[in-house]
Amino acid sequence: MRNCNSIIVNINFAQIKVALLRLMLIWIVSFYSYQAIAQPDLKVITEDWAPYNYEENGELRGFSIEIVQAIMDELGEEYPISIYPGVRGDRMLETLPNVMYFSLFRTPEREAKFKWIGPISQEAIYFYKRKDNTKIYRTIDDVKKANNITVPYKGLVANKVDELGITNVIKLSARDRQFSLLFSNRAELAVNISPLGVVYYLKQIDKAADALVPTQVKLLEFPLYIACSKEIPDSVIQRWQAALDKVKASDKYEQIYSKYLM
Repeated sequence: MRNCNSIIVNINFAQIKVALLRLMLIWIVSFYSYQAIAQPDLKVITEDWAPYNYEENGELRGFSIEIVQAIMDELGEEYPISIYPGVRGDRMLETLPNVMYFSLFRTPEREAKFKWIGPISQEAIYFYKRKDNTKIYRTIDDVKKANNITVPYKGLVANKVDELGITNVIKLSARDRQFSLLFSNRAELAVNISPLGVVYYLKQIDKAADALVPTQVKLLEFPLYIACSKEIPDSVIQRWQAALDKVKASDKYEQIYSKYLM
């Protein structure tokens, strides 16, 4: 009888083990199936907009690039980041599923079209003058009296300048050229990018970081965000947002910002 009981016990244990293994396999398959649904194959894209996102010597660089990479490190996930022309990136974001596009201004016109993660940073765009220019500019009316203002050829800044009725402008596509005109006295002011961008482009034309100084006149203030296709599940957006919040609360965020400001 003891042997029979032993055999029965062994059989029961064997059956239990098989049942547990089956349950474990079912759980694993279910878990990864859920993960596949909850974690879509994201396409992370940006445009060439130094110093936030750009390519140099075949490597991706920029403040926003490093912040997005820090988010992925926090999540333990990795997606390639691709750079596209701005117009193509806009079209991809509007027509394709599972696209994350940074660094975008979160404007009222864009608000309802996408889901948002951010802000990556809170940036403002001022009118800049040469350091040796002693004139004081307090209002848009003061700006309108300036002897030429360099502005981007198109885009959000150019549109805002037009909207405000500022006509004493020279529109140029190259940002370094927009600054160069100030130093050759062909323009009095420039408006095109945030403080990080000003430092970057001054370096490109071999000028000191303080060769240009901001006036008191702010043209725009919009936070920079990651804009996301509406098809991306809210759970994914929330996870990325939580990871960004952790990065911003850490020393790493200030280290990255200071790196590009200097």
